[in-house]
Amino acid sequence: MIGDSSILRLSGQLIELMGLLHSRIAGDAMQIMAESNMTMPQMVSLHLLRDGGSRNVGAIGQMLNLSPSATSHLVDRLVERGFVTRDEDPTDRRQKNVAITSPGLDIVQRLSAARSQQISAGVANIEPELRDRLSPLIELVTTQLRRGGPPGCQGS
Repeated sequence: MIGDSSILRLSGQLIELMGLLHSRIAGDAMQIMAESNMTMPQMVSLHLLRDGGSRNVGAIGQMLNLSPSATSHLVDRLVERGFVTRDEDPTDRRQKNVAITSPGLDIVQRLSAARSQQISAGVANIEPELRDRLSPLIELVTTQLRRGGPPGCQGS
């Protein structure tokens, strides 16, 4: 199924589209990260915490594919900057829960606003008729991806 030519063609198209979008937003995103002295894994961690709520240090490491020591170092830097808090898990004192703070939310929101502005500028270059056709398709695709695939399918 993964080798299906329509899947491979669509995958290539999406990779190209993502590359075009990333090239439009990279400058502003990198500037915000540099101003905040943040690395990409730190920024991804803030997004994970914003979108999924507090997590223990081990879960963050698993999601980022980092070693326990690298994850601990990453969380230490975020705590030092005031972007997250790290507290003892009330159900397991050996675990530490990490939660995003208001300053952490602020930087994620700044980054999202910059991305939105840059993507909007790019989308403005697409013909209005094509935008009108594309929008509902993207909505359907996004809904299916969130659910794990089409009805009756458990994604691959």
